[in-house]
Amino acid sequence: MDTKNQFTVFCVCVVAGFLFGIVYEIFAFFRMLFGCPRGKNKGLGLALDIALFGALALYYVAVAYAFRFPDFRAYTWLGLGVGGIIYSKTLHRIVAFLGNKCYNKITEIAKKLRDRRKNSKKKVEREI
Repeated sequence: MDTKNQFTVFCVCVVAGFLFGIVYEIFAFFRMLFGCPRGKNKGLGLALDIALFGALALYYVAVAYAFRFPDFRAYTWLGLGVGGIIYSKTLHRIVAFLGNKCYNKITEIAKKLRDRRKNSKKKVEREI
């Protein structure tokens, strides 16, 4: 394999690592949704971590097959890591901010609905 192809493969890996950051956000949202970061549901958190790394492995194999990567090369993994770091330093902050806003809004709506249900039950109990 010549040097030009190696650079192309490295660039493809950087982009693939960046795109995998988006997949990571999906798993992070489910971890937050099910309370895994706060120490609850440790088993579910472990299962989601294993699923994340399984998804990363399948994703890498699919990218390697689609772009006909050569045999194992360390720079492909380095490219994935660099892409992940670029994602975490740029788009991750925006996505995390918007994810937190959505999560807070959903919990606020759920709390209001729960309060309405409690108030309507109290009102019915008073009438009886």
